[in-house]
Amino acid sequence: MGSLLSLFIFSNPFLFHEFERAWEVKNTKIFSENDTADIAIVLGGIVKFNDRKNQLDFHENADRILNVLPLYFEGRVRQLLISGGSGSLLQEEVEADVLKEYLVSIGVLREDILTEKKSRNTYENALYSSRIIKEHNSIKTVLLSTSAIHMKRSLLCFKKQELEVIPFLVDGSEKRKFYPDELLLPKAEILNDWYRLIHEWVGLLVYKIAGYC
Repeated sequence: MGSLLSLFIFSNPFLFHEFERAWEVKNTKIFSENDTADIAIVLGGIVKFNDRKNQLDFHENADRILNVLPLYFEGRVRQLLISGGSGSLLQEEVEADVLKEYLVSIGVLREDILTEKKSRNTYENALYSSRIIKEHNSIKTVLLSTSAIHMKRSLLCFKKQELEVIPFLVDGSEKRKFYPDELLLPKAEILNDWYRLIHEWVGLLVYKIAGYC
């Protein structure tokens, strides 16, 4: 009985979204439809090159760049900073380079793209990206694009590096839905969503202990 109850709780969409909504960043400046920014920092975990198929494989975090691209093409964001190294001690591929070449292929000017290639985690995203931003005196307004569930830890890391950023949350929680399937029907994908949320809880605790944020 206890196992069934646990399965229901951790596969229930409505319950998960309530926890997700409570975790997301609130009471902070949000990038509105009339705002502009000198640069948007886009955190990695977006894409890798599949050499067997000779094409790009986009991950579930692709919204981090897909939602920023319209801002760039509308002229509301002047430059992009792609932050992402290999993410692995063994992997040689640099995500920032892979994504940069893709962006150039779809019309983003090469000179408008800065890359940060060293980072393997959120702390290093903030550490190395902040250094690049501070080297460019012309950059005053900085947008930070990452998943809504990941934004809290990211903001604290950038604050630690003394860089003020405007959060641009993607793939966040939706409005409450009091539909029968949302309230009662279990969904397998919610188990993975819980993994991502718990990962952020543990990650923030570890980062605080380590002094990263």
